[in-house]
Amino acid sequence: MAGGRWLAHVLTTLAVLAVLVGMAPPAAAAPAAAPRRGPVVLVGVPGLQWHEITPQVTPYLWELAGRSAIGNLSIRTVTSRTCPVDGWLTVSAGQRAASERQTYSICELPLLPEPDGVGAVVPHYAEHVSYNAGSRFGARVGLLGDTVRAHGGTTLAVGPGAALAAAGSDGRVDRYLDDPAELDRSSWEGVTLGVVDLKDLADLYLDPPPSAVVEEGLGYGTVDGVPRDLQGSLRFPDALDLLAEEAAEEAEPEPDPTEYSELQERRRRLAAIDADLAAVHASLPPRSTLLVAGISVEAGASSLNAALLHGPGPDGTDFDGGYLVSESTRRAGLVALTDITTTLLHSLGTPPDRGTVGRTWRQAPRPAALEAAVDRLVEFTTAAEVVESLVPGFFSGLVATQLFIYVCAAYALNRYGRRDRAKRHLVLSVTRVVALAGAAFPVSSYLVNLVPWWSAGFPQAALLGGVLLADAAIVAAALAGPWRRDILAPTTVVAAVTTLVLFVDLCTGSDLQMNSPTGYTPIVAGRFYGLGNIAFATFATGMLMTAAGIAHPLIARGRRGWAVALCLLLGLATLFTIGWPGLGTDFGGVLALVPGLAVTLLIVADLRVTPVRLALIGGSAVAAIAALSFLDYLRPLNERSHFGLFAGQVLDGTAWPVVSRKLDAMLGSLGNWQLTLLAAAALLFLFAVLNNPLDWRVGVLWRVYEYAPTLRAGITGSLVTGLAGFAFNDSGIAIPALALTVSVPLTLAACTWVLQRTGPSAEPRAVSECGRTATV
Repeated sequence: MAGGRWLAHVLTTLAVLAVLVGMAPPAAAAPAAAPRRGPVVLVGVPGLQWHEITPQVTPYLWELAGRSAIGNLSIRTVTSRTCPVDGWLTVSAGQRAASERQTYSICELPLLPEPDGVGAVVPHYAEHVSYNAGSRFGARVGLLGDTVRAHGGTTLAVGPGAALAAAGSDGRVDRYLDDPAELDRSSWEGVTLGVVDLKDLADLYLDPPPSAVVEEGLGYGTVDGVPRDLQGSLRFPDALDLLAEEAAEEAEPEPDPTEYSELQERRRRLAAIDADLAAVHASLPPRSTLLVAGISVEAGASSLNAALLHGPGPDGTDFDGGYLVSESTRRAGLVALTDITTTLLHSLGTPPDRGTVGRTWRQAPRPAALEAAVDRLVEFTTAAEVVESLVPGFFSGLVATQLFIYVCAAYALNRYGRRDRAKRHLVLSVTRVVALAGAAFPVSSYLVNLVPWWSAGFPQAALLGGVLLADAAIVAAALAGPWRRDILAPTTVVAAVTTLVLFVDLCTGSDLQMNSPTGYTPIVAGRFYGLGNIAFATFATGMLMTAAGIAHPLIARGRRGWAVALCLLLGLATLFTIGWPGLGTDFGGVLALVPGLAVTLLIVADLRVTPVRLALIGGSAVAAIAALSFLDYLRPLNERSHFGLFAGQVLDGTAWPVVSRKLDAMLGSLGNWQLTLLAAAALLFLFAVLNNPLDWRVGVLWRVYEYAPTLRAGITGSLVTGLAGFAFNDSGIAIPALALTVSVPLTLAACTWVLQRTGPSAEPRAVSECGRTATV
């Protein structure tokens, strides 16, 4: 009965927490839009980035940026390479869209529209509509043009890419011009929405440049980001390449200005784009709204492009100097490609369609000096590009390091755990230090963002060096004080630091996760704020292992009630942080943590883990999430978090594509051999090595349970959370892999403590009552 009452209190507390979270006050309503006298115009420039916008090369664009709201634009669509057609179709749909390409590596220019009176029809547009409607994102190509027409508006497209964005689902745009040079003030009479394609940079890679000789039979396009007609002669420069080239130019004589180079050609085309933009802006009527966006890549992999908004914004106020921000990113100076459609519609005074996923652009403060504001955007882009380039090698290194730890630890435990030797204490002490370092490695990858490593001359080396220094500092703190003599204190220090760092990060804007190797980047664009899936695994495991460490001394002193209360308080605080919209905003994380936390609490409370109790707790978690999501859904559309958006999709019957996409991603994660190997190796080490008898009497893990029974609660809860996270998160195998990366090395550290203080022939002590409630 006592256990039942305790469980009822837990369920009631979780339900109340869900209601409180869902009742978070909505943001203040935006002021009514002022009457508009000019059209809303989007100028798309494939490949436009801030590091190439300078007073010398693009003087008009630089001056315009000084009196506009500016930001980085995340252009990720369906694949990691957003070709021009993909970018324009995404604007058309307000959702991630793409062209149906035979080869992923090849980008193509949009087809020229066919004239139709003053308008035009985009060839094969129905194929784009059909292909994207059946994609995993269910994008409705033509939505932008259809919505403008439905509200009595008229569209004008200038250039083939612009026609893709402005056309309705029938492929027709109301008015069409081939060249921006044809624009004058009369061109905008009666126009509601205008879209202009300035594709000079794209033409450099997707069409032959002036001085290149093209062999007959070679088509246009890029292969692996390089023009097919320039294979072996030109290479696409990213931000890091250009920075290195500029540094080299300072030390070398000026090159012959008549000699053709790609960089010179890029600058010439940027200057031409600048002149065209000035002409387009000069042709607009007063009080027009102008959006300029690097709509896609011109070649190569996607990065962060430039975006600005000038004139009356969606809320009627002038965007005349600030950083762009939206609810999609919640980061000043960063917006998403899918936001453009919603921003255009809001600026036109039309409500966003249910098919759009973006949010309206707003204005946030920025440094008064334009140069300082742009420098921050460039540094942010550099950090994202460096992390993106390092992620594959970083995880390979993480897997190799963890495997090395397991192999060396297995050898040390086998060789020096069986017999008394002179080197026994030294080897086990080193093993303990290495184990703590392995467990601290994930949180160290977040702490490194406390310093501006991206500003270093070699940012890659600065990033990796910072991670190692942070790791060493955590291990030193764990072993520096008198608590190092306790079985669980050092492991609790590492776990507590892990928990505290991510808790503070979530409460202060998640800056440590952004552009972290184990966090998220705006280039991948899976998440821009809140708790990432890998960070969730680290955070949740750290909390559960911390709870086990806190409960250990309390239970040893006969204060089990206090131990349960403190663990419950820590768990509820973590659930609150993970689930609160605007903090963690992690739907699957709440579902994954509740059963793991429940198992940990039941073991600490010395209650049996039964299927009925787990079913009740799991049901309460689902009910809490449903209540939270519905209450969030009641807020205005532009203020909802992921919870409210998903509830709306469930209610209008469009949730299945989202669920299907996440399910495919979860199952597809098993194909990530690195993380799958990491999870398998950790489980093998835990069950086959630590739980294996050293002298055919009792395994070392069981000896640890004799000294610290609560460790079983932390390990079991972590395993349950990792398994649930695999099922409920689209990151799949990454959740248990990272959870085990924290929990198994911490367990190893406790095992070395036991072996240092007990001989291999020591008789096992009686297992406490806490030890009988679950097995590992």
